Amino acid sequence: MQSKSGFQTIIILFTIIILSACQAAPTSVPSQITEPVPTKTEIIPSPSAAPIETSTPVPDLEPADLVFINGKVLTMDPHNPHAEALAVSGNLIVAVGSNQQILEYQGPSTRTIDLQGRALLPGIVDAHTHLFNNHDSFGTDLLGAQEIALSNGITTLGNMYANKDFVEEMKALDDAGELIVRTSLYLTVVTNCGDPTGDWWQDFPVTRVPGEKLRIGGLKIFADGGSCKKLAGSQEILPGYGLGDLFMTQDEMNNYFRQAESLGYQLAVHAQGDRAIDQALTAFSEVLGGTNDLRFRIEHNAIIRPDQRKLYGELDVVATIFGYYPVCDMPAWTEFFQDYGENWRALLDANPNGHFAWHGDDPLVTPISPLLDLASLVTRADHTDSGQICEPPEWLLKHAITVHEALQLMTMGSAYALFREKEVGSLETGKYADMIILNLDPTAIQPDELWDLELLATFVDGKAVFCSSDYAFPCEMDATEGQGSQDTSDNIQVRASNSLAGSPPQAILDGDSEGSGWVSGDMAPQWIEIDLGSEKVVTG
Repeated sequence: MQSKSGFQTIIILFTIIILSACQAAPTSVPSQITEPVPTKTEIIPSPSAAPIETSTPVPDLEPADLVFINGKVLTMDPHNPHAEALAVSGNLIVAVGSNQQILEYQGPSTRTIDLQGRALLPGIVDAHTHLFNNHDSFGTDLLGAQEIALSNGITTLGNMYANKDFVEEMKALDDAGELIVRTSLYLTVVTNCGDPTGDWWQDFPVTRVPGEKLRIGGLKIFADGGSCKKLAGSQEILPGYGLGDLFMTQDEMNNYFRQAESLGYQLAVHAQGDRAIDQALTAFSEVLGGTNDLRFRIEHNAIIRPDQRKLYGELDVVATIFGYYPVCDMPAWTEFFQDYGENWRALLDANPNGHFAWHGDDPLVTPISPLLDLASLVTRADHTDSGQICEPPEWLLKHAITVHEALQLMTMGSAYALFREKEVGSLETGKYADMIILNLDPTAIQPDELWDLELLATFVDGKAVFCSSDYAFPCEMDATEGQGSQDTSDNIQVRASNSLAGSPPQAILDGDSEGSGWVSGDMAPQWIEIDLGSEKVVTG
C-alpha cells in the first residue's frame, strides 16, 4: 500500500485493525467517510464551547452528529480563516480544525461528509431583500420564496418591506414551524413613494433573541425615489431627469431618527442619490452624534460623492451595497456613474474599519444569484444566460473589490447589519451550523473562474435543506436520522490519519491496485484503520 507526497512515493506504515462483531467499536471509528448527511437532532450544546487548539488533542469528546472532512473550509473568522474539517452537534458548530482533530468527534452514529476538496463556507446573509414580501412576482407563495432563498445559499436575510398584514403572515409561517431561513422584518414606516403609514408598527417591538427564526429587526423609511419616483441627486443622471425626488425635510428625517432611537428600533433609510445620502448623513451627525449603537443603516448608496465617502466611517454608518452591475445591458446612466456610481473600491478604501453589507434587493433590481453578485463584485464583468462574458469598461474595472472583501460583505458584514454576527456569518465554535458547499474554493481560483462557481448544498442548523441535482445525497439521506451512514461494502468502516481530496480512506476498498486507492498526502508514517464489522479473512 502506497501514499504519495510531493514528488515522492513512500511506503506507509499502517495497522489494519480487524474488529470482531462481538467487540464494541471505538467511539472514534467513523460511520463511512463518503457521502452521508447530517442527522436531525434537537440537542443544543452550549454556545460557549471553546474552539479546538490546533496543536493539542482534546480528550473524551462527545461524538458529533455531523462532520465534514477533506474540505476547503473558509471560515470568515480572521483568527482562523482556513480549515480542513468541521464538526456539528445539534444545530451548533462545535469544532473547526484539521482532519485529524475533527475525526476525533466521530462516533457510531456520526454522519460524515467527505468534501473531497470542495469548499465549505458560511451560509449567505442577504441584508436587504424582498423575496418574501414580493413572492407573487415569482408566481409562488411564502414557502416557494423560501425555497428560492435556500437554493441560492441564502440562510439569513432581512426582508425590507413589511406592512401589518405581511408581518402577521410571516408570524403564522414561523408559528407553524415552517420558517427555515433566519428572517428579520423591517416595518414600513414610510412607503417607497414617500407616504407615511401611521403608527401601527409600534405594536411590534424589536426582538433580538439568539436563534429566533423570525425577528422584528427595525424600521424602514424612504428618503428618495428609485422604485417609485426618482432618486434625489445633486446633478442630473440623465438629460431631462432633473434632480429627482426628496421625500422629506431634514427636520422630518431627524424626527424619524429620534423616534426610532427612543423606542430602540434599528432604522434603515433608503437613500440612492447623493442628495438623499446628504440628508441621512446629516441626521446621523445631528441626532446620533457619531455613535450608532442601534446600527442605523443607509440602504443602496448608489451615488456617493467623493466628499461623502469618509463620513460613513466617521459617523459609524452601516451601509448596504449592490453586487451585480448589468454590463451586458448597460443602463442609460452609465456615463454619469463613471464618476460617482457604485464605486465600492473607493468606499471601502476610504473606510477600512467601516461597516458594509451586501444586499441583493431581489427581485426589484438584480437577478437572484449571490454567486453572480460575487463574480460581478470582483470582476465587474457580466455573464449572459448563454455563458457569454461581457467585459467591463476600464473605469468600471477600477471599482472592483477582492474576493475576500466580497465574501466578507456577503457573510459577516451582512450579519452585523442584521444584529446576527454572534449567531451566523462565520464558521466558528458556538455559532449556528448554517453552511453552503461550493464546487470550488472562490479564493483559490482566478477571477474569471468565479463564473464557474456552483452551489451544491445548503445547510441550516446542520440539516441539508437544499441539494443540487448532481449532489443530492445529503438531502436524500436526511431520512436516515440517527442511523449513521453505512458503507455499501458489507458495512465496512474506514478512517485514516490523513488523506488527499479525491482519495479518501474508503478508496482502499475499491480493489484496484493500478493507481487508485487511499492517498494520505503527507509524509510517512501514516495509519489506516478498517472495521470489517465481523471476522473476515484478509488477503493481498
